[in-house]
Amino acid sequence: MSISLASLDDISEIMLFIDTEWKEGHILARDKDFFKYEHQSRDQINFVISKDENKIINGVLGFIPSALGEFSDVCTVIWKVSKNNDNPILGIQLLQFLQKEKGVRTVSSVGINKKTIGIYKYLGMYTDSLNQYVMINKNIHEFKIAKVLKLNDCDNISYPLDVNYDIKEVGKELELSYFNFDQYKTNVPFKNRKYFNKRYFQHPIYQYRVYGAYFKGKPAALMVTRVQTFNESQVLRVVDFIGDEKCLLSFGSFFSKLIVKEDFEYVDFYCFGIKEDLLIGAGFYPIDASNENMIIPNYFSPYLQKNIPIYFFSDTNKIDSLRFFKADGDQDRPN
Repeated sequence: MSISLASLDDISEIMLFIDTEWKEGHILARDKDFFKYEHQSRDQINFVISKDENKIINGVLGFIPSALGEFSDVCTVIWKVSKNNDNPILGIQLLQFLQKEKGVRTVSSVGINKKTIGIYKYLGMYTDSLNQYVMINKNIHEFKIAKVLKLNDCDNISYPLDVNYDIKEVGKELELSYFNFDQYKTNVPFKNRKYFNKRYFQHPIYQYRVYGAYFKGKPAALMVTRVQTFNESQVLRVVDFIGDEKCLLSFGSFFSKLIVKEDFEYVDFYCFGIKEDLLIGAGFYPIDASNENMIIPNYFSPYLQKNIPIYFFSDTNKIDSLRFFKADGDQDRPN
């Protein structure tokens, strides 16, 4: 058995492995161009693979670096060993190989199965779940995506009037050069400008809206959103954020007007590491996943009207540095 990073020559076999061992018809098994967009880095493929004595792949661990071209935190995506594999710790060996890889600062995974949390804790990982928040459009009386039985649950949430920052859409990649990404290198995961360009401006399928909170002409924070449509209705999903978290008040004021102007049912926000009082002050309401009076769906392909907690692990002990969002890893990826 050998464990290594994958190369361009391994793409077809990895795609076949995903199709037969992970999920038949998965987008990474059927769309080679998208596979390369997600996982190619020059002549390297961002997968750790194991091959048996016959040089056949019997285990894979995909990952996505968050700071392209330099040291990086990575999020794992597809982690699977063959059902015919007889090595009970092969999956752990794949993970340990990635953790020791040159340039990897931390390894995390967003979207883990709740049943596996005990295993990650045994391996010394920190585990938790993202918090979900929502800003409801109170002008909507018939919800076609959300389930809102008691709108008065949100009545005590007031929309801020903060105008300290000017919120504008970032329409070009070049505008990101004015944002100081390096100021947030202590964040886990740290995301640099190259990552933002590729992830949000160059995505081959999804169209993202990136908004900046500007102060004296320079962006102090960036917030990434994506419009989700279903059942002749639409919502706005915040999928990433980086910058001065005090800007959230200005973002909240901006979104409270935008959801009315563009007739969004709501804007929702999965995150970890941002103080709840900041988000409530910005007009967001915390979602209780067990409360069926208010359901803000996470799954749209296929659509499922259910509150879905998103669990994660990270191998860092710097918990206060963790900043996870909906688009980390493969949580905001086409199926």
